[in-house]
Amino acid sequence: MSITLNLIRDTLSQLGGKASCCEIAGAIHQQGYEQKYSEVDLTVRRIVYTHCPQHVEEYLGQPVFEALDARYYGFWNPSKKYSDRYVQALYRKKLLNSWNTCMVTGVKIQCKASHIKPRHQCTSQEEQINVFNGLLLSPAIDELFDKGLISFDEQGQILFASELKLHEIQLLGLSDRMKLRGIRSGNRYFLQYHRNKIFLGQEK
Repeated sequence: MSITLNLIRDTLSQLGGKASCCEIAGAIHQQGYEQKYSEVDLTVRRIVYTHCPQHVEEYLGQPVFEALDARYYGFWNPSKKYSDRYVQALYRKKLLNSWNTCMVTGVKIQCKASHIKPRHQCTSQEEQINVFNGLLLSPAIDELFDKGLISFDEQGQILFASELKLHEIQLLGLSDRMKLRGIRSGNRYFLQYHRNKIFLGQEK
């Protein structure tokens, strides 16, 4: 038996429509899944994080997975005001589980959970933890992105601001061939915001 989105949906329904990732994993494991519980749990979490309905255009507003990581965080309750520390930890955990490495370079070391629409400009905590409002980036790329010196187009291709000179781009080890890996439609909404409001722009 392989763990699929449909299997998780069915299991969630059997558990009454609301369950944590570890509860879903436990129920699937009891059905005779051959791998260890920890491996089942990891697979369930990866699928849930990937398909968490954070953007209406992406999942048509189907409230299937509200459980993000009940072992540590519990259910996300939109009506509750969470602490900034909790929100930041949850946001970083979601990006790490979704991507694991820098979305541009593939480097794993010291990746930053970077907001596309800056955290202080988000209109709600839900927007702050929206997995589509985030990129996992290496420190240097994160810094350039936050300052608007780089951005990404609709296809995830890197864009350099005119302030960033060619020799500086080369010294940083960057090139115009770089792009985001696995861009999703939900990302495009926030990337457009970044290009319009944060990116310093290119010479016409």
